[in-house]
Amino acid sequence: MTKIQYDRYNPSLSLKENAVLLNCSVSALKKHLKKEQVDVGYDSIYSRWKTINDYKEDHPSDSLRKKSEELGYSINTIRKYEAMSEGVLDVSFRDTEKVSRFDIKHENCIKSISDNQDEILRWIIQLYNEGNTFDADLTASVLKFYKNIPTPSYLFDKYPQLPNIKNLDEAEKLQDSVFHSIVFDLPFILSNKTPSKLKERFTQFYSKEELFNANDSMLNLSHRLLCTKGLLVVKTMDVCFGSRQVWVSDYVLSKAQELGFELMDKFILIAKMRMFKKTRRQNMARKYHSYFFVFKKKH
Repeated sequence: MTKIQYDRYNPSLSLKENAVLLNCSVSALKKHLKKEQVDVGYDSIYSRWKTINDYKEDHPSDSLRKKSEELGYSINTIRKYEAMSEGVLDVSFRDTEKVSRFDIKHENCIKSISDNQDEILRWIIQLYNEGNTFDADLTASVLKFYKNIPTPSYLFDKYPQLPNIKNLDEAEKLQDSVFHSIVFDLPFILSNKTPSKLKERFTQFYSKEELFNANDSMLNLSHRLLCTKGLLVVKTMDVCFGSRQVWVSDYVLSKAQELGFELMDKFILIAKMRMFKKTRRQNMARKYHSYFFVFKKKH
């Protein structure tokens, strides 16, 4: 008798379709999934949600009626799933006593590393902020963080570039413990030379002390504005300055812990490309990654 290759089970397909794929009966497949404690109900709902939202991303201008015709779901079903975040989906429908086959197949697994910033931000929101976006961004810039996640209600920046972003001085005037979650992403350019094309796109620091002082100020402000057990997300990276390594990430971690933050998680964002300047030889490893630190205010 041929052994059934259950590892070929595809959670995106129905039980009947999988039974045909595995060359077994539906009852045999159900028995196996029950034994392995697979959350078939959640997998079915997640597959439907993913199909609808993947189509929405690929065809943003299609009407609800067009989506209904193409996908075979009712307009109400499409409207319902489009309005639902992945975090809410996870909290509302997942059985924590069972396992999702999407996780097993690494199709829905939250990992510590990615080359997609949006993916990391969604993971952080899902794991640590109950599926909700951040309350405030202290370095909002031109809102590149929010192409695929909802924009925070409170936006600040030292040099506001958009009408809906307030000067950081306004955040300094706020009372203590007003936010449950904050994110900031300070500039990573450290140079005392004439700005290059790269530096024209990003504000730069002119000394290591200036860079560290800016991180100190932002960490202190975040700690004051966050309520107890509040969430702080910091994007940072290490840099080179004067042929020396500047371990900015170590500094941020140490200072945050001194203030009373607990490190909950660390995500690594891999760069897909980097701009290079002409040089005769390379003295140290080129930085191809940055970090997202996830902190909790302990008290």
